[in-house]
Amino acid sequence: MKKLWSILLLIFCIILGGCTPQPKPAEREVEEAIVIEEKETPKPVVKNASFAVVGDIMVHDYQYNEAYDKATGTYNFMHNFQDMKKYFEGYDMVIGNLETTFAGDSRPISSYPMFNTPDSFLDAVKDAGFNLLTTANNHCMDTFESGLIRTLDKLDEAGIDHVGTYRSEEESKKILIKEVNGIKFAFLSYTYGTNGIYVPQSYLVNILLEEKVKADIKNAKEKGDMVVVLPHMGNEYETQPRQVFIDWADLMFESGADIILASHPHVLQPMEYRTILEEDGSSRTGFIIYSLGNFISSQTTPPRNASIVLHMNIQQIDEEKPTITQVSFVPIWTQFRNAADKNHFVVRSVYDMLKLPEETRYDVIRKKDYQRVLEIQKETTMQLLGREIPVEEMQEEYIFPKP
Repeated sequence: MKKLWSILLLIFCIILGGCTPQPKPAEREVEEAIVIEEKETPKPVVKNASFAVVGDIMVHDYQYNEAYDKATGTYNFMHNFQDMKKYFEGYDMVIGNLETTFAGDSRPISSYPMFNTPDSFLDAVKDAGFNLLTTANNHCMDTFESGLIRTLDKLDEAGIDHVGTYRSEEESKKILIKEVNGIKFAFLSYTYGTNGIYVPQSYLVNILLEEKVKADIKNAKEKGDMVVVLPHMGNEYETQPRQVFIDWADLMFESGADIILASHPHVLQPMEYRTILEEDGSSRTGFIIYSLGNFISSQTTPPRNASIVLHMNIQQIDEEKPTITQVSFVPIWTQFRNAADKNHFVVRSVYDMLKLPEETRYDVIRKKDYQRVLEIQKETTMQLLGREIPVEEMQEEYIFPKP
């Protein structure tokens, strides 16, 4: 009787199609694992970009004279940046403030107050690794409109991007967008003025004007993932920013800037992270350095002969807003004279100078310059980290801590 009921039940299930044999527990676990594996979230797309940034790139009489070769009648500046190349290599963007012009043979080579530099200096800049220069500064009109335009032409020939001065109105309206490893950076540059030199066409130079800055940053924010502003502002030789320039930074951040890399004082000023509140109540983190100081010049009196190479790492995950993951800096010093007391301009790492073996140290550097480098080690760390780091604890590069 029991067998009969089993046969009838089986026939009934076959007719209705509802009695599919159930898998064993072990088989169910395998099936569930396959389903879970199929539903795994795809890995995020992580994009990274890096900047190496320096301050004012200037060429005074002493530099021209040292670079001049009487035998050939040419200038050679290639030695200026050889020690710095290792701090630029591997970085996606190498950025500086070109505070001179390349007007060519139409005007004599000249120094302060109106700079005209030999084209061969640009060879050294290119060889060092620079690929973006800000050209909006108080010396951009030193050789007038023709010199400004020729400077841009020479930068184009060298394959170096530029921002802040322009050859036409059409050119001036284009936001410089650089896509770095999938992250779009919008670059803007402005100067407070041109040392009173008349600017015949307003499009030639981006002047620091409130409404223009706000409108440009808004436009740049729509086109790029991150907005980088390079303003030429501040008071010369002051190691702290005045309130008026802090207010300018506030305006830039509130308008949508993410990174502000300022120049003009010719000395280092502080840097900081900023928390910026958005209109929707959210917040983002920005970064500013109020002055990067001189990268190279003949301004050799303290503190004008000390500066840094600023390193920045930026990361973007999927389509989220990119963030600054790390900021660090390398203290540097411009050597004016070599150990034989002859003019010799080389930008040096403070760490490298202080690590020279005592028995060969003064084959490279004068004793009084070694003492100056000791001071720079303490001054730079005090200015940027808030504490003097003695030589015994020094590092080649310092991470700037996040708040």
